Amino acid sequence: MARFTDMFTELVRVEIELWNGLDAHLVATAGITLPQFQALDAIRANSGQARVQDISQRMAITVGATSKVVDRLERDGLALRSAHPTDRRSSIVSLTSKGASALNIADDAAESHLREELGGVLSDDDAGRLLGDLVSLRAQSRVEVAK
Repeated sequence: MARFTDMFTELVRVEIELWNGLDAHLVATAGITLPQFQALDAIRANSGQARVQDISQRMAITVGATSKVVDRLERDGLALRSAHPTDRRSSIVSLTSKGASALNIADDAAESHLREELGGVLSDDDAGRLLGDLVSLRAQSRVEVAK
């Protein structure tokens, strides 16, 4: 019988190793970090404009941590923060052309890197099933946290 604590430990270790490898690969190939890539992707997923809170929710990190990532995106010319048109407490983060270009490069780099890292162990079908399982597990953990 599998121990869930053993499975959890391995899942976390795999995530850390994949994260570190992909982060280094993105810096080398696209000039952006993995958190920057994820934030840019979250902005793109929201039609190219998102509130910090929208990015935070998509990345599953705190608003404070997200704000720091957005500060770095802005500093590097990858995103632009402007006043929200109807909510003075909020701002809108938009992709710049430099950010959109970096995101496109990072997309290809991330996919090829992860396919190389995982493709020898997981077929496309296996990866699809694993993705479905992980989405279900994440949805369940959100329900449990909300209780």
